[in-house]
Parts: sequence; C-alpha cells; structure tokens
Amino acid sequence: MRKKLQIAGFCILAVYALVMVFVMPSTAGSVCCTGTTVNIDDSTDYRFVNKMDILKYMNSANINPNGLSYKNINLHEMEKKIAEIPFVNKAQCYKSPGGLLCVDINQRKPILRIKTPTQDLYLDSEGGLMNISTAFSAYVPVLLSEKTLSKKYLKTDIYEFANYVYNDKFLNPLVEQIYIDINGKVEMVPRIGSQIVVLGSTEGYQKKMARLKKLYESGFSKVGWNKYKKIDLTYDNQAVCTRN
Repeated sequence: MRKKLQIAGFCILAVYALVMVFVMPSTAGSVCCTGTTVNIDDSTDYRFVNKMDILKYMNSANINPNGLSYKNINLHEMEKKIAEIPFVNKAQCYKSPGGLLCVDINQRKPILRIKTPTQDLYLDSEGGLMNISTAFSAYVPVLLSEKTLSKKYLKTDIYEFANYVYNDKFLNPLVEQIYIDINGKVEMVPRIGSQIVVLGSTEGYQKKMARLKKLYESGFSKVGWNKYKKIDLTYDNQAVCTRN
C-alpha cells in the first residue's frame, strides 16, 4: 500500500512539473506590470542618482512598463536606455512573478576630480570622463592643472596612475591632490604632513610610489614626516628629501 502511495505521489509531482514547464511561460506572458521598484548599488557611498531620478527618466524615455503585459516589455532595450543616464554604469532589469518590474542600478565610480582652466570633471574607475553633479560631490583626490589636459592623456597616463593609487590600501587615503604645472611637471600633496611630493611625470609611477611607501613606512616612522618640506622622486632609485 505504501509503495502504491509513493508511486502515486511521484506521478502527481511529474504531472505538476510538466504543468509548470508548459503552462507557466504562457501565464507569465499574460501578467501585467503593476509597478517598478528601483535598487541603487552603493547608494550610501555615491548619490549621483536616486530612485526618483530613474523613474522620471523612464517616463521621459517612454520605457515606463506600468500597465504593460510582461510579454510586451523589452528588458534589453530598457537596460540600454537607462544606461544612457550620465551617472549610470550599468542597469539590470528583470520581471518578478508578482507583477513588479525590478531595476538594479550600478553607478559610475569616480576616482579623481580634474580641474583645469577649461575643465571640471571626474575620471571614473573604468577610465571614462564624467560630468560634475550638482546633487553630490565625491570625496576623491583632486588633480589641479595650469593648462587644459587632453582627453587622451587623462584616459591613459592619468587614469593608470589614479587607478593605481585608488586601488592601493596605503596610497588611497594618503593622496589628497595632484598638481601639474604649465610645463607638465607632476607633483602630489599628501593628506598628512606639509610636504610636496615631486614625481616629475607619471612615467614609472609604480617604482616611484614604492619608494614613497617605503619612506613613509620605514624612514618617517622614525624621524617624523613634518621635518621635511619636499620629497623628490623624479630620478630612478632615489628619494631626495629637503628639510624645512
């Protein structure tokens, strides 16, 4: 008797599974969207966009799904449209079983602010240039330059250096400002101490930063960094310190 019940139970489960496979897709297609929910990643660290911004944009771009049948909603097209928002890096849209359309937003992440006589913008974590927001100011190092810098230079030399600093646990909290003079000479201002760090250029920045880290960790930990006004890393294998 128990064996017969088990067989009957398996048969019922098999029939249910078949129903789910063949009936549910058509049922899902007939579901209408009753609303849109927006989730923004890293919203505590970056506030370039909020949920209302996304919903307003979806209305203005004619991609508001509310009231539409699920089968008539093109998720790929919706994601492409939302990703056109200047501060959005990526959008992922998906349909929930209950009729809600979910939108996950990944914001662009600035790693450096750039200020020149004609430019005021951010450099993001993927090497892209992004406009300044009137709603939010990111806490990142600032690059000040006496001359306008080409987009190519910003997206290559400066990006590689800034990204290296951003991803280094020691350098990230250390670097406050980068300065480029009219001749292209690069200097750096740390958050601690009152000295200027002279790089000369960003060429060979990995070795220069390694020497700087060693100096702070080994040298200044013994004598104190406030005794020096300048650290020159321009030349290979050297860290020339000038006293106050």
